[in-house]
Amino acid sequence: MKSTKSTVALLPPSNERTRYGIVCAILASVVAMAAVLFASVTRAGPDQENTELAPSIKPAVDGVLDLFKQRPVVALGDFHYLAQEESFYSSLVRDPRFAESVGNVVVEFGGEVSQGIIDRYVAGENVPPTELRKVWTETAGWVPGPTSLGYVNFFVNVRAANLKLPPEHRIKVWLGEPKINWSQVKSWQDLQSYFPLRDGNYFRIISEDVLKKRQKTLLIIGTGHLFGPEGPGPVKAKIDAAYPNKLAVVSPFVGYVETECNARIAAQTKDWPVPSVVGPVEGTRLKSQLQLPNCDNFQDQRDMWANSEAILYLGAPDSLTVSPMDPNIYLDFDYFNEENRRLRCCTPNEPMDWDKLLHSGTSPVPSKFNTRN
Repeated sequence: MKSTKSTVALLPPSNERTRYGIVCAILASVVAMAAVLFASVTRAGPDQENTELAPSIKPAVDGVLDLFKQRPVVALGDFHYLAQEESFYSSLVRDPRFAESVGNVVVEFGGEVSQGIIDRYVAGENVPPTELRKVWTETAGWVPGPTSLGYVNFFVNVRAANLKLPPEHRIKVWLGEPKINWSQVKSWQDLQSYFPLRDGNYFRIISEDVLKKRQKTLLIIGTGHLFGPEGPGPVKAKIDAAYPNKLAVVSPFVGYVETECNARIAAQTKDWPVPSVVGPVEGTRLKSQLQLPNCDNFQDQRDMWANSEAILYLGAPDSLTVSPMDPNIYLDFDYFNEENRRLRCCTPNEPMDWDKLLHSGTSPVPSKFNTRN
């Protein structure tokens, strides 16, 4: 084939129609070459279209902190009682860059009535254990309470990070659950008035104490507050309406019910760091990877994965485990008796068995991690 350059040189300058045809041919060739190059760079696996882009895969702490360069609020969808995710929360706040570039964290597993207690504790003051545990037990939406050891250790790790910092640079923990007096709660009906307050309370803190002060915050909250069965969950909807494009959501990937579906995912994720943040979901092959046909996900989480900015990959699905329980629940009989009272008065679950708790070492409620509220 003759080169484009030599063909053009042979054309008489006056032959405008022929020249126009050749120029169009050159442009078509350039476009075709660009398409070939683009396809070669973004070529997907056998299950994806060749035109799909590859997502970015980063170590998880780096990935979350990079999202804060784009949005002032980053939400980590909490799969309640998932050990690997709870461990990641502590790793994130222990990274010196978190205090420097973010500085705030709003959590669902703490009650606002104990805000003064957590403020003193993470500042380094001595707080007796019986007082400190009010932080995670005086919560309206958890019955009998968020007793996973990972939640408890999170507060310890914030304290450890803050002890290395001057007061003006320390991490502020905001307890998101609305105020409640559990001594007055005697039945499931007594709890009903608190539930409608929860989402508004999270939003008020984020709005009044963070965004209106031009600050940033990490939000750790159950996925049901971020995604509902037919669209955004209540907290995400409130933030998006009042502060468009200010929220990024990272949802943990826990795999599918079917073993063969998880095997397909594992083949594509074997080289990913654990943990890692992978995204964006929209506009990349990751979206189709998270929507495998004929694969059932846990508690209808497929739409959540597909509509998040990124996913948190915590390892192969069959490696994920339930978080161990705070051992004080069976070491301290007052603690055990109160948690057991709440379980009996306000849920249809069976009473807690002290001996079984001692031997199992897991929380009294979940048989698998909970993905919702």
